[in-house]
Amino acid sequence: MSINHSRFQNGLGCIALSMSFFVLAGCTNQAAEPSVASAAPVAAPVVAAAAPAPASGLGSDPAYPEIDIPPVWSPEGHLIQPKDFREMVFIGAPLTPHGLNDGKSNFPEFHNVYVQPAAFKAYRATGKWPEGTMMIKELQLVDDPKGDFPDGSRVLPSGRGYFPGAVNGLDVSVKDSKRFADTNNWGYFNFNHAPPPYLAEAAVKPVGECAGCHIANADEDMVYVKLYESILAPLPLPVAAN
Repeated sequence: MSINHSRFQNGLGCIALSMSFFVLAGCTNQAAEPSVASAAPVAAPVVAAAAPAPASGLGSDPAYPEIDIPPVWSPEGHLIQPKDFREMVFIGAPLTPHGLNDGKSNFPEFHNVYVQPAAFKAYRATGKWPEGTMMIKELQLVDDPKGDFPDGSRVLPSGRGYFPGAVNGLDVSVKDSKRFADTNNWGYFNFNHAPPPYLAEAAVKPVGECAGCHIANADEDMVYVKLYESILAPLPLPVAAN
């Protein structure tokens, strides 16, 4: 998922999320996302009663030997919603609000992107995302879409800006060269662009809805890596106080 935001190149609406990460951007081509008040899940949450129990621990799934929290698949090949994804490694939160896009942003939310700890460490060590990497993007609306100013920003004690509000969707991209060889080794999944509860499982999205945007615009292994480089890079050693 290297990092050139889809909106920064050729007017494409997909971000995020697979680094030529991420995005994950549950890259649908909607003209605008629903408001917090009116948004409703496009489908009732699915109860994945037959889904296998998630394995955990480095190498717990032979298909993904470098991954500690591997993707879990249903018998139909659907991706099971990653468990406790907010406890994974946070790598960044790009934002393209309505207020800066004439009220018509395809993705008006913060894109909070997470990856598994082992994938994060592997990328730092090798510059490559291992098989089984999941780039998990949870969308989060700004707290007041109208804001105090024409650009939709508003003022809080910390200053003028855009501030996070309600979460509003979940997208996941998975690197698996056997399952997704036709889309440069990554598959893209949407668990609803609406408030939680998110779907329990999701089928891979068509190429035109997500993978195509990353193929055309993401510079590094289908991930917009430049959006996340500042967190992917290790911190320099602390310096002594004067």
